[in-house]
Amino acid sequence: MKQLIVVADMEGASGIFESNREALWHEEMYPQNKLWRSYGRGCITSDVLAVCNAAIDFGIDDIMLLDMHHAGCAEPNVDTTKLPSKVRLFDLPNRCMFWGRARGQAASEPYGIVTVGQHARNGEPDAYFPHTIHTPPIESFYINGKHVAEIGASVLCFSGAPYIANIGCAASHTEAREMSTNVTCISVKDKSKGWEPTPEETYPIIYDEMMKALSDYNNKTAVPYADRYVCELNLTEDRYFDAPLDFPWKGTFTKKKATWETHDIETALSLFWEVHNYMKKNEI
Repeated sequence: MKQLIVVADMEGASGIFESNREALWHEEMYPQNKLWRSYGRGCITSDVLAVCNAAIDFGIDDIMLLDMHHAGCAEPNVDTTKLPSKVRLFDLPNRCMFWGRARGQAASEPYGIVTVGQHARNGEPDAYFPHTIHTPPIESFYINGKHVAEIGASVLCFSGAPYIANIGCAASHTEAREMSTNVTCISVKDKSKGWEPTPEETYPIIYDEMMKALSDYNNKTAVPYADRYVCELNLTEDRYFDAPLDFPWKGTFTKKKATWETHDIETALSLFWEVHNYMKKNEI
């Protein structure tokens, strides 16, 4: 069986720009905002549907969808009623990012991974809504020396799975290529060129480029597993770590930086949120 992992975010979705950024604001967090439901969901659903339809037409048997945007909100951003029956969501409470649980639900050797709706890292130029993970508190995050954000965390979680394609803001491709030089990069908007197409315009682009990427499967490469994972989390100027005296993992804290070390990637990513709990905002 060929199982494809599809990891979806939303800041890099077609049709969502600074001018309509409210389309990103999940209704469970912003109940007065109606643009997420009336418009934003349709944008990311179109992008994911293009990926899934291409994959199924290519011969993929099973697709597992990880819907990451506003994790913690129960309702998916992607309208799952519009997706083919071969697509199923990871079973995560309120879509929270339990990386070990997600990895355990997938096949031991997935056919590949695709990231869609992706934004660039914090600090990347000409980017729509760039951030690392839960910005603004996070300045940067490194795993074994690699500067990773949500693309990198996703690909590392599914280490061993060939990285087939990244779909999103043109600026997001920098991180994707750092994870795998052979990944196919499909842009749905480009701030440097002022290119802001509609989801209707990008659907055939995504579908066609996905078919080409899958046809080039033998040239796709996976991020290998490592024997250990050394993590470094740096904060923005307005945040600091209120570090505990004791914590049950190997690591260190300073006011602006935390480090930790594990023997598996799932634990490394899970500890991100444990460390995150010790962030505080500077008082003015």
